[in-house]
Amino acid sequence: MALSCPLQCVRRTTEHVASVANHVTISKKGIEALVSSRLSEESVRGLDLRKWDETDHLVETDQQGHHHPDVRAQYMLVVDAVNFCFWPDDELEYEHIAGNLKASVSENPSCISSESLATLTPLGLRALLKWPRPLPQEEERARLVREVGIELGRSFGGQAANLVRAANQSAAELVRLVVAHFPGFRDSCVYGGSQVFLYKRAQIFVGDLYGSFRGEGLGKFRDIANLTMFADYRVPVTLLELGVLEYGKELSGAVAAKEVLEPGCPQEVEIRACTVRAVEMILEEMRRTFKDASLVPMSIELDWFLWKEGEKRRDVSDPHHRVLTIFY
Repeated sequence: MALSCPLQCVRRTTEHVASVANHVTISKKGIEALVSSRLSEESVRGLDLRKWDETDHLVETDQQGHHHPDVRAQYMLVVDAVNFCFWPDDELEYEHIAGNLKASVSENPSCISSESLATLTPLGLRALLKWPRPLPQEEERARLVREVGIELGRSFGGQAANLVRAANQSAAELVRLVVAHFPGFRDSCVYGGSQVFLYKRAQIFVGDLYGSFRGEGLGKFRDIANLTMFADYRVPVTLLELGVLEYGKELSGAVAAKEVLEPGCPQEVEIRACTVRAVEMILEEMRRTFKDASLVPMSIELDWFLWKEGEKRRDVSDPHHRVLTIFY
């Protein structure tokens, strides 16, 4: 079921968690207030919700063939293979991963060939990402990159672009293929005896391709609107500040104290699931109230907006929840 319709499973299982959650609440009043103010129809007209943030990414192809589209797809898969859990290093942020890998690829595109990835050591990964000290979960990050290199070589001629083409321009199919072929992308957990699917890094890979290629070429997906938001650390904080999410007293205290939660614990699952569901509910409210339906963004576009809003405030915002995980 999860592999045949991964995006429906994300929506269905996160909605269930949100409906029975004990530690996190979605405020309908908060959503209504948000959609009548910051995300009102008039406000959205002046916001560029459809712009993917290409800062620090490998996006352009030059006349000499450097940064060929196939190289860009390979780069995106590597970025999203290690796109998780930066917080144990106070200075490490996503832009360092994306920007430093871009610099390495610009110097030597073969550094992300499947052959290179398949034998990458932790020290080699640190050099590839140009980070001056051990990365958080460095051994695990290197293992996941090797997993990508080995499976690309075994099943897709060494090219992430071939993986993308195998999806036949379907976002849902590409998520399914990524999850089927790369165990490190199988972002799910068990809550109350039921499996919950989130697939954050698999989905963000598709979203990054769509944004990077501006919906054309390797980034063209006929069902891109079916992606959900990407359940991470930053967006829940933004939704808390906007009054859309509310944490119970115990969870709020743990997050404020920067306690490290156990992966898959009820609190963590509820934060992530309620974030996904809250974004869907915001979009439902926008569809209900907007006269011009074309102004209602897709889930991933609203995610981009909320994430960028959080990034602007990351130095002054309250702490995000902390979980040592490979999934986000």
